[in-house]
Amino acid sequence: MFGRAACTCQPRPGLSSGAAPRQCTVMTTNSLRLSVAMFKHETNTFSPVPTRWEDFTIHHGEEARAMYRHSGYSLSGLLEEAEKWDARITIPIAARALPSAPVAREAFERLSEILCAAARDCDAMLLDLHGAMVAEGFQDGEGEMLRRIRSVRPGLPIGAALDSHGNITQLFVDNCTVMPGYRTYPHTDMPETGRMAARMLREVLDGRLDPVTVLHRVPMLPDMVRGLSSQPPMSVLIEAAAAEEARGLPCCTVFTGFPLADTEDTALTVLATAHRDRAQAEAAAKRVGDLAWSLRDEFVQKLEPLDSAVARASEIQDGPVILADMSDNCHSGGSMDSMAVIAEALHQGLDGILAGPIRDPAAVAQMVAAGIGATVTIDIGGKLHAPALKEQLRPMRLTGVVKTLSMGKFRVEGPIFTGMPVDLGRCAVLETPKMTLLVSEGRVEALDPLQYRIFGLEPTRFRYIILKAKTNHRPGFLPLAAANIDCHGPGVATLDLHSLEWRNLRRPIFPLDRSNA
Repeated sequence: MFGRAACTCQPRPGLSSGAAPRQCTVMTTNSLRLSVAMFKHETNTFSPVPTRWEDFTIHHGEEARAMYRHSGYSLSGLLEEAEKWDARITIPIAARALPSAPVAREAFERLSEILCAAARDCDAMLLDLHGAMVAEGFQDGEGEMLRRIRSVRPGLPIGAALDSHGNITQLFVDNCTVMPGYRTYPHTDMPETGRMAARMLREVLDGRLDPVTVLHRVPMLPDMVRGLSSQPPMSVLIEAAAAEEARGLPCCTVFTGFPLADTEDTALTVLATAHRDRAQAEAAAKRVGDLAWSLRDEFVQKLEPLDSAVARASEIQDGPVILADMSDNCHSGGSMDSMAVIAEALHQGLDGILAGPIRDPAAVAQMVAAGIGATVTIDIGGKLHAPALKEQLRPMRLTGVVKTLSMGKFRVEGPIFTGMPVDLGRCAVLETPKMTLLVSEGRVEALDPLQYRIFGLEPTRFRYIILKAKTNHRPGFLPLAAANIDCHGPGVATLDLHSLEWRNLRRPIFPLDRSNA
């Protein structure tokens, strides 16, 4: 157990003059048992892609430390900071899965039990979570998991590093001690968020922080591409949250939410954490929340028709020009088998195209059977039924030469998700008269040009690059590109929220209900 010592700590900056200092107990770390773990999933409730136990990438103990200690994940920052504590650190599990359908109940129960078992044998816990996980039977999977942990160990100090696309609930807040979120999108500050969560929990353990966290929900669904942290309107909210911290608030985070989760609590939220002073936290959260509401119209993305976007790309003289298929990107739960953008590009006569990966295990198997150098006519994509789509995806019949057959394994080297292992399974490169197409068994968002280079494909030699991405491709790909064109075809990662059938979302909410939100 903890060693204990008397403390006469001074109030943190931001403690109101009306709140009396109190005696607190310091927990020394010479025998601190610290559990550090990851359970990460962003759930698209409209996605047809299942999320089973076998769909998680899972590591334990020293294997997990070796995988993530120097990675671009929050777990890296959690471990880096925790290693300064002279604590006994265990890593019961590091589990992550690509965004997809709600986590299967069996997988959720197994993963939750591992964390509950760890809670029984630790004095504090640091977690790398997302904040928008839905499990079968639980709209807030992480909130339910934290509730179970606290039922096993009431009052256990828990620090969580969260994604700024989390749909944060009161259940989550009630069962977690400190919970900062990312400040950047694309998310380049994940390790720093982990370090911040660990530092805040350290202050709690030392008796220097007695956190009071207030959740302020704003009834709006910001378009994700309008949440880029480098530009308004999101940069305005980030600056406002930083101003609250400059006034003495330990933490203030704006969570734009993940709008593709049909849950009661999906929305933009502001979390403000104060030292003992609930009124201070409430006022700060409301100020930032009111500012978000005043900017709501700026968070609506005008969607350009697909044919218009492709036509605009064709007019750009320099290359390569990126056509980002936003509605089918797997980091928002897309199936990665829509051929709509490719079909439109070929229809308009674009040439010199590098495209993919398209996830189609059956097509890969056919090309493997045919062998390198074979000419094949094959139906690619459009094979996964998505009930949420009003218009189902369709395969495209292509004739070409099988140029490459290889395993799609690499580690991300770019500035985002650095060090993340990628496994696309078996892959095939099909060369057609106007396009070189990468087809894979697995899914990955375009984070790093390595996804092409490992197959001998140099992106800068092509006129157009059609890839599956929303914004996470920007740090790695934009330095290579002459232009980036957002394309909106069919897909369950759509930005057209009006096209989806909502059953659980709390209404009214902007922009679905503009008149009475």
